[in-house]
Amino acid sequence: MPCAVVLQFAADYTNSMRNISIAILIAAATLLASRSALDAAPPASAGVVHTVLSQPLPSQPGTDVTVMTVDYPPRGSTPPHEHPGYTYAYVLEGAVVSQLDDHKAVTFKAGEMWTELPHEHHMVSKNASTTEPARLLVFMIAPHGVPLVTMLPVKPSP
Repeated sequence: MPCAVVLQFAADYTNSMRNISIAILIAAATLLASRSALDAAPPASAGVVHTVLSQPLPSQPGTDVTVMTVDYPPRGSTPPHEHPGYTYAYVLEGAVVSQLDDHKAVTFKAGEMWTELPHEHHMVSKNASTTEPARLLVFMIAPHGVPLVTMLPVKPSP
């Protein structure tokens, strides 16, 4: 009888150790997965657009002038897009990387600006910083009643 008790204890102990080992492995895998997720850069978020003014341009019937701000959080960006009218972007705060069509990307700092022609493809528009926000003041002169932004297909990475 004592031998049966020892064998039962050994079997119970082995099962308990196996269950503990499995629990430790699951906990370690979960911890590693969580750590990898924390180490990975958070996904970029889009800029937040606030319309300040939108009204008809008195000297150009059928044309509106729109003024807006675009706030980019750190790592923030907007997908490739175009505008139907003339666009003037002035950097109020931080720095913004802008690439139009196939031209080289340029970083604009606070106090600098760029212009976009109607339907020029804005391929890159992003906050240059991973830690500080950026803010634009944008003026658009565009046909009345037309959406101010049209998203473009994203080109696959080579």
